[in-house]
Amino acid sequence: MIRSLYVLLILIIQPALLFAQKKVSKDSLIPVAPKWNQSVYILQHSSADSIRYLRQDTVLEIMSDPLHHLENVGFRFLVRELDQENSSFDHQKDSLKDAVNTLLEYVKNDSIRNMVFYLKDYIENRKTEEALNEVKKQIKLEEILSYQPDLPHLEEQDNDTWKPEALKELYAYVENDPVHQWIRNISRDSVLLGVKNYMNDSINFWINNGKQDFKRFWLKKNRRDSIGIWVQNTSNRSVRILVDDDVYQQSVQKSKMRGTRLKLEKKISDDQYKLAKLSKYKRYAQIWNTGVTLGLSFNQGHVSDSWSGGGESSIATLTTVNAFANYKKGKYSWDSVLDIKYGLLKSGDNGFRKNEDRIEFNTKYGQKAVKNWYYSALFNVKTQMVKGYNYPSDGARKLKSRFFAPAYIIATVGMDYKPNKKFSVLLSPIAAKYTIVGDTAMVDQTAYGVDADKKVKKEVGSYVKISHKLDFWEDMKLENKFSLYSNYSEKPQNIDVDWELILIMPINQYLTTTFSTHMISDDDTGSKLQFKENLSVGIRYRF
Repeated sequence: MIRSLYVLLILIIQPALLFAQKKVSKDSLIPVAPKWNQSVYILQHSSADSIRYLRQDTVLEIMSDPLHHLENVGFRFLVRELDQENSSFDHQKDSLKDAVNTLLEYVKNDSIRNMVFYLKDYIENRKTEEALNEVKKQIKLEEILSYQPDLPHLEEQDNDTWKPEALKELYAYVENDPVHQWIRNISRDSVLLGVKNYMNDSINFWINNGKQDFKRFWLKKNRRDSIGIWVQNTSNRSVRILVDDDVYQQSVQKSKMRGTRLKLEKKISDDQYKLAKLSKYKRYAQIWNTGVTLGLSFNQGHVSDSWSGGGESSIATLTTVNAFANYKKGKYSWDSVLDIKYGLLKSGDNGFRKNEDRIEFNTKYGQKAVKNWYYSALFNVKTQMVKGYNYPSDGARKLKSRFFAPAYIIATVGMDYKPNKKFSVLLSPIAAKYTIVGDTAMVDQTAYGVDADKKVKKEVGSYVKISHKLDFWEDMKLENKFSLYSNYSEKPQNIDVDWELILIMPINQYLTTTFSTHMISDDDTGSKLQFKENLSVGIRYRF
């Protein structure tokens, strides 16, 4: 009798439960969730933790099918079969079992797919960041209300009120979660750009859709002057450059460089952008490098007739011109330099006299042989511009030199070792040297080793030339020019030496202090060592 009543109850209750169920997932267990009074499932842990509750809305949770995301029922069945059979294939190789297990884990893992869709939605809408900002505002509002009890405050007894401690924990968890931080970083479609100045100082910064920020940078020339700029990463993935106030931009050397324009972003809609596809970069090398440096220095000293220590007044000037044109393309190079110097000196009652006069043209062609070695050919010519005199004590001046009287021409063929732009060693086993005195009627050619009945002296020997430039403290420069020549046919042990040393010390963009020494040893002009030194302060400008 009792058994019959149980069967009757089941027949009556089962249709009612099926009618009350609105949605049932396949392959799932749906237990009954009885409703209890609130006092039964709300438990207060302690007085200090009065806002935390333990809710038990259901006795059992719904057990969903781990493969419910697979819409194809046949494939879902196949995955179950493979999962069971793969665990029993002990005779299979470990590599194959591991491979099948890896693929099955990917198919069964629904969290990977959910995370990919979440990442896509995050990049497009950034709802998580907006939600974090909204929760952060509420937390700050609660903190303000807690410090100002006179303001109207939400009652904590209200069950619909957000609990500040719960909001803080939720915000801290999401904000500090390493996965969320990784998603935030990769969602910024970014480009890392670098900027370098003349002194090779550099700064790197990101162009992205993230936080706007500024970075400080200094644009420097080859002088002491510089311009401070601020580089800003804007919100629309662009760069804004701001220059400091009170800057005379005309003093900045301008240069034009050929290159390819780079388009960083492509507009999709009015408020959406994406990085543009980069085309193949075509690089343009600078083949020619040219420039001219002009220098003018002035020195003056005055001594009155009543000066007890004695002495005499003097005025000295020096003008210099240095022009260069360098060509480099592939394994070929061609360097040309023109140096012009002219100086005058007036001392006491004497008139202006020449104390510096030189024209030197040097051109060198090279073709790369191996590593830092070049097959090289050099042509060098040196002379002076105006007449030069000797001033003996009797007051009768005597003409010593004039234009192309004398002139020295050297032509060489050899190898040039050039590891960098600032160091070069030319070795020439075959070098021809010509000493020319164009005006033998006015100038004594024998003073320069030319026979009395000739205007040209020809020599064949070996030649070595060393060129070196050294930079100190970014601005101070040292130029060293050293050459040796030996005549094969006449006294080869007597080597001609020509050594010039120039120290350049800039004061500011235009004023420069220059100290130079020049030493010459040549048997053709006498056995004595020739030496000249000059210290000058003047204007120096480079084009």
